[in-house]
Amino acid sequence: MRVRFVKAAAAASLLALSVAACGQETGNTGQKAQTVSLEGKAVTASGCVRPVESTSCLVVRGPGGGYYDVSGASPAPDPAKGVAISLQGRDLGENTQCGRKLADVKWSYLNIQCAALTPAAAPEAEKAG
Repeated sequence: MRVRFVKAAAAASLLALSVAACGQETGNTGQKAQTVSLEGKAVTASGCVRPVESTSCLVVRGPGGGYYDVSGASPAPDPAKGVAISLQGRDLGENTQCGRKLADVKWSYLNIQCAALTPAAAPEAEKAG
């Protein structure tokens, strides 16, 4: 009976020391762990999906007239359906050959028919270069 009590007491004290040590920092005193967050501007747009000529990009024109590259969306919207989409994503500030690249793109089809499918022209900066 005493052996069980001693083993239980030893296990309990070891557990207590483990829990107490978890809250203490090791090595770097006074420094907190760095948190990594992917920040970006939230973007909401709606419009017709267009392929960009001479590329494999899919774009949607944004509210300011610029293009958002939604090629990274999974699954990607199908421009051949001829239906507009509503999208939400994060603009991380990266420009591609087709427009502003969006991350974490969520989209859905709208009940709005698009004009006949014509590829979007490449941005002017790309044509000149």
